[in-house]
Amino acid sequence: MSTVKDDKLQREIQAKLEELPPADWIRQMIDHYNRTGSYRLEDLRRLLGDPNRAVQIGPDANLACFLPRGKER
Repeated sequence: MSTVKDDKLQREIQAKLEELPPADWIRQMIDHYNRTGSYRLEDLRRLLGDPNRAVQIGPDANLACFLPRGKER
C-alpha cells in the first residue's frame, strides 16, 4: 500500500493548521513575555501541566486527575 496519499494529506493538514492564528491566550502569553521577559505561572501550567500533580500514563490512567480540582475542604 502506498503512503503517497497519506503524505499528501498530512502535508495539506499541516498547511491548514499553520494558517490558523494562535489562540488568544497564546498571544497574551507572548505579549507578556515580550514586555516582562518572563512567563506567567498560569501560562506555564497550561503549557507544561501542574508540577505539583502526579502524571499518570498508560491504559489505566485515572482521567479524573486531568480535570481541574475544586476548592478543597
